[in-house]
Amino acid sequence: MTQVSNILLPGEGESVQIGTTTHTTFKARGSETDGKLGLYEHRMAPGAPGASPHVHNEQLEAFYVLHGMVELHLDGKSFAAPPGTYVNVPMGVSHGFHNPYQDQATMLIIFTPALNREEYFRGLAEMYADGNQPSEDELLTLMAKYDQFEVTMNGYDVPNWGRH
Repeated sequence: MTQVSNILLPGEGESVQIGTTTHTTFKARGSETDGKLGLYEHRMAPGAPGASPHVHNEQLEAFYVLHGMVELHLDGKSFAAPPGTYVNVPMGVSHGFHNPYQDQATMLIIFTPALNREEYFRGLAEMYADGNQPSEDELLTLMAKYDQFEVTMNGYDVPNWGRH
């Protein structure tokens, strides 16, 4: 059992830069919570493509918008989410997010169990480092490794989502 008492003040915590549009700070990592909780502060620049609609088969995910506006997708519907919006996403329910707006947006992303989710974010950061553009196969392989499976809407991929 590995649970660690921890205090992180604003701006503290390990973080990764994903492409040019997204910065994720690890506030609670699975390795510190015995895999029970992952909490990530996710900052998206204006126009950030975010995460295309997908499902998790072994994790519950939740979002809480702190600043700016985020467009969220939940179970076939997309909507604008202002600060204070909370969204709970049960296992197997399609969801995604991006920032098509003109201001930066910040939200908390919560996973339970955490299933080492920070490794997914680290993997994305590595793939997009130095202006690289990973292939679709590379992205799908990383996603599958960390319980993330893209879905289509009406038989079509959703454009402008999920490609940092």
